[in-house]
Amino acid sequence: MAQGGAARHVPVLRERVVALLEPALREPGSLFVDATLGLGGHAEAVLSACPGAQLVGIDRDLQALAMAGERLAPFGERVRLVHAVYDQLTQVLQQLGLTRVAAVLLDLGVSSLQLDERERGFSYRVDAPLDMRMDQSEGMTAAEVLNSYPAADLARILREYGEERFAARIASAIVRER
Repeated sequence: MAQGGAARHVPVLRERVVALLEPALREPGSLFVDATLGLGGHAEAVLSACPGAQLVGIDRDLQALAMAGERLAPFGERVRLVHAVYDQLTQVLQQLGLTRVAAVLLDLGVSSLQLDERERGFSYRVDAPLDMRMDQSEGMTAAEVLNSYPAADLARILREYGEERFAARIASAIVRER
């Protein structure tokens, strides 16, 4: 998906998202924030349908931001892209000097970019190094976590985030096998 992938990617419920956001974005200069920009498919559709709207696109994935930037380039100065996490929305808007937002979109979950690209280490379809970082510019890979965390920490992660009832057994097996 690396080259031209953003152009091929069709976001989930694109038409429905546009239908829901368009009434709020009719006024010229109205601000739309896509706080989980991804490959920019929703943002492209909204900007196309709402020619007076402005976009602040936020994503934690630098690769996704670059691809979305290419996709959204035709919209020129109507688009501002920011490398951040969606929960930093307030700070991003303050840094940009923006005080009024007409619409916000959060499409939560793992993106197709992470799942489709082998190198990202999310896919369950192919054998690949285990990375699983949404932002590859920081933090430990999943492989580093599995190979260095004590059993108790692995069990806690599996239990709390994976809701795994056999977390302790799985964590013990991981530590035993490494």
